[in-house]
Amino acid sequence: MSKVALIIGHSRKSQGATNRTYGTSEFQFNEPLAYSVAEKLIIEGHEPRIIYRDCTYAELPAMVNSTKADIAVSFHCNAFNSKSNGSETLYYKSSSRGHLLASCIQEEVVKCLELRDRGIKACVASHQGKAGDRGGLLLKRTAMTCVIVEPFFIDSDISLELANIKFEGLAEAYTAGIVKYLRR
Repeated sequence: MSKVALIIGHSRKSQGATNRTYGTSEFQFNEPLAYSVAEKLIIEGHEPRIIYRDCTYAELPAMVNSTKADIAVSFHCNAFNSKSNGSETLYYKSSSRGHLLASCIQEEVVKCLELRDRGIKACVASHQGKAGDRGGLLLKRTAMTCVIVEPFFIDSDISLELANIKFEGLAEAYTAGIVKYLRR
């Protein structure tokens, strides 16, 4: 049995990107998704830990590390121009285990949603720019293998509608990717 930290991206106060048509935020979509994945991981014999970001971003890695989980998965959604689509998973650039976990989850998510495969992407904590570090700080400072999953662009009505239709399948995809990684 493995412990799996499931980090709900953003928070009730800072909900992340939002779809203007439906008013759905990253936090609103990912909170129930994380709980669905947790239920499925329990059935698979693993011990999920749901993590809420009730702290600053800089404090989040320590909060995740306190769970003593074997791996961590952070739930997010991309946003750009309401037309972009696709799935991607981020890992820390020097983490071969992160690369493997990202590959396992990315493959399942792409199979489920059938959106463009934007691939797995290496992140660094020092990246600067409009998007900030894209999670590099979290990925670098967690004690366990950690990835950030961006299964679709929440600002795209078509992508959000698809994700809602395939919600349970998406939860199964996350779970299948996690379990595949843990069995290696």
